[in-house]
Amino acid sequence: MKQSVRRPLFCFLILTLVVLCSGCTTVSRYRAASLHHRAYTSGQTHATAAEWRALISEFQEVIGTDTQGPLADDAQYAIASSWMWSIKAGDTEAPQQAIEAFQKLVRSYPNSRYVPRAHYWLGRCYTYIGNDYQAITQYQIVESRYAGSEVYDRAQLELARVYVRQGYLTRAETLYANLIGSSADRKIIVAATQELQPIRTQPFKIQRKPIVSTPEIVSTPERVVQVQTQSKPQPVSPIPIPRTKKTIPATKKTTTGTKKPLAPEALTREFGLTAKTIVIDPGHGGKDPGALGRGAVKEKYIVLSISEKLREVLTRKGYTVLMTRDTNRFIPLKERTAFAIHRKADLFLSIHANGSENSKAKGIETYYLSVTSTDKVAEDIAARENADSGYSIQELEALLKGIIQESKSEDSKRLAKHVQQALVQATDAVDRGVKHARFVVLIGTNVPAILIETGFLSNPTEGRKLTTSAYQHKIANAIAQGIEKFLGKTEGAPLVKSANPKLASTSVEGNR
Repeated sequence: MKQSVRRPLFCFLILTLVVLCSGCTTVSRYRAASLHHRAYTSGQTHATAAEWRALISEFQEVIGTDTQGPLADDAQYAIASSWMWSIKAGDTEAPQQAIEAFQKLVRSYPNSRYVPRAHYWLGRCYTYIGNDYQAITQYQIVESRYAGSEVYDRAQLELARVYVRQGYLTRAETLYANLIGSSADRKIIVAATQELQPIRTQPFKIQRKPIVSTPEIVSTPERVVQVQTQSKPQPVSPIPIPRTKKTIPATKKTTTGTKKPLAPEALTREFGLTAKTIVIDPGHGGKDPGALGRGAVKEKYIVLSISEKLREVLTRKGYTVLMTRDTNRFIPLKERTAFAIHRKADLFLSIHANGSENSKAKGIETYYLSVTSTDKVAEDIAARENADSGYSIQELEALLKGIIQESKSEDSKRLAKHVQQALVQATDAVDRGVKHARFVVLIGTNVPAILIETGFLSNPTEGRKLTTSAYQHKIANAIAQGIEKFLGKTEGAPLVKSANPKLASTSVEGNR
């Protein structure tokens, strides 16, 4: 009996020793790779592109030992850092490899302390390859999600520089002024002050050289992870990559002409207000798949893809665009509206795809909020979309009381009409009209807000279209066109210019 008890205990001790040894091996590998990294980045040892690749393989072995271990995110950040240093070593594949490494860090280790830095350095990488749209997106992620992070001010500075290159001088001026008044970093204040001056000087002269050409060295991370009482050395953070030489455009002259006076139907009309920040809400996500189509088609993926394309279109038109989710994760309806309010959104767009037991049902419909539903079908759709809203009975009652009295009601209706019209014209889909219903996701907002059902996944033909990138682009462009009409914009806004069209098509993949 005693012998039978000892055997399991002995096996357990052996297993424990194996795990401990494995941990020691991982730490040793990481320590050795980090020492090489430090020697290379300090200039103590000159590293060729081939040597940087060999070092990257060492860090990859650390991750391979335990992909979710305490050293994994550090190793992934070191890999991305090494690819950035490889740019300086002349590795032509390094920029794209660095982008992929940072994207993997964000996807695989969403809770890592390096995530804010990853978004910032993604912006720098995209700037380097000439993809200003993607750079803007990454800097705006830092702006909206990581306001207290160490890279926040630097992201704001880089975002202002991109706006200058793209000709959005008013936005750049605002960012520069905010940095001058709030940043604790003296170097950033000096840079912002110097770069703001030519914007405020008329005429704004074209500069023939980059605003900043000398890279600074980013400080080493302070985090130390304890693994079996051993501390680990930290890799040096990535160097700022060299800037591509671009010219800064002069202020664009606007052509004067008489516009038709706009009827003061609501506040946005009467006071000529515009929208700076737009929040896009891809419906469902995570444990909530939404409507289902044939095969493995799920609404949560379709609407996320459409939302990403819409974000791209609107960003190119100069808007600050935020998304309630950009990965496959579940967010309660209550948090979606709270997100829009906290980010001070000017417009709120909830993107959905429909489903029906009748496979012949098809078409596009756009909703705005109302206490009274349009019809029984609208009530059923609202009931489905409102599931697990997160509101108590008392909270919902308080929210519903003053809905119609808010100035957003008429604006939301008008926005819905413009978007619906543009969608039907662009897609030739069946026009199911503009409707109003009690959608919880629209209740908490205090700005024009609509919910768009982009089509029926349950319809074989329409469902197949909704899965294609070309049709999703049609939908995204049409929604943007409807927004522009709602805001009374008749001229096309300047598009984001790219120095490298081939590389500019690179997109950030979400965690699906």
